[in-house]
Amino acid sequence: MPKRDPHIKEYKNKRGERLFKFHLYLGLDDNGKRVNITRQGFPNYNEAKTTYDQLRANGTQGYQKPKQIKTDEMYSLWFENYKGQVKESTANKNYQIYKNHIKPIFGEQYMDTIQAKTVQKFADQKAKQIVKYKDVVRQLNTLFEHAIRLGYIKDNPVSKIIMPKNTSRPRRDVEHNVYTRKELEDFLSTAKKYNLKVYTYFKLLSSTGLRKSEALALTWKDIDLKNNLLYVNHTLALGLGNKVIIQSPKSKMSKRSIPISLALKNDLLNYKKSQKILSKIIFSTAKGTYLTLSKPDSWLTSVYHANPSLKKITIHGFRHTFATLLISETNVKPKTVQMLMGHENIQMTLDIYTHLTQKNKNDAINSIMALNL
Repeated sequence: MPKRDPHIKEYKNKRGERLFKFHLYLGLDDNGKRVNITRQGFPNYNEAKTTYDQLRANGTQGYQKPKQIKTDEMYSLWFENYKGQVKESTANKNYQIYKNHIKPIFGEQYMDTIQAKTVQKFADQKAKQIVKYKDVVRQLNTLFEHAIRLGYIKDNPVSKIIMPKNTSRPRRDVEHNVYTRKELEDFLSTAKKYNLKVYTYFKLLSSTGLRKSEALALTWKDIDLKNNLLYVNHTLALGLGNKVIIQSPKSKMSKRSIPISLALKNDLLNYKKSQKILSKIIFSTAKGTYLTLSKPDSWLTSVYHANPSLKKITIHGFRHTFATLLISETNVKPKTVQMLMGHENIQMTLDIYTHLTQKNKNDAINSIMALNL
């Protein structure tokens, strides 16, 4: 077995991985300055030795000191441009992805030292931890592509990995995150006894299919009580620094008008009359300012605490409930539901919101019995 070059040193990184490195003096450059270089992060001795021999043979001829940049620095460069091209809430979500998932692992690492096998382990781990793990991996990929364009690295290790196909983290039970009409009536009855504002908020969600952030952004000017219409023009969101902001709706289709029932109209009027200090915002703080996005969740918890026998669904489940009842109890066309919900495409309406209700099950049974095959 040939003797190993003593200039090639073995070491372990912080994660205990066995790697190789070397330090090499190339000679004097054109300005008479000594050129000393260090290379590390080689997965095996042979790769380190090959690079060492090539650099030594070439000496200072054509040598150019590589530019190095840490992932944190690259993200700052990229984000400065990105945040001006998207909504502030979108920029904030992207920053949270980087801060919570990428920064703790790669933030302080020089990008030219990050290897594909490290990224593969990272992707596999995220697939076990979060449902939207692909968003995290794609963000890391974007940073490497940007680093290539700026000349800091030549290769993108993310492009060499195998993306995990399915997350092992259990997904939310969307199919059962919905109320029947009776379950909804029981919930609203409890909510009305608990607090009129809370009742009105959830009555609004279940009667219109609004997103929770759209309902929180509503002002009384957005309600046309004469023509029984509600206009969705804004949404509440988290901006940079997690501050509450008002911005345009999620998409072009999300900006819409929704008919309101006479029952909802009466509930809104009763709620408005009950307010001691009338704010332009329908659901506001005591000071007349916008509530936080987490407030409806605390309301929901309080209602369930007041009546533990109620079936528990999420805030978004009331939007599911509206669409499901609308489709299962009326002759409305899916395209109309799409318009009311503010979905970008009809498939989203059909795939997510047409839940299998007991009525659907009974219809299926009766249809098979009548077919008698």
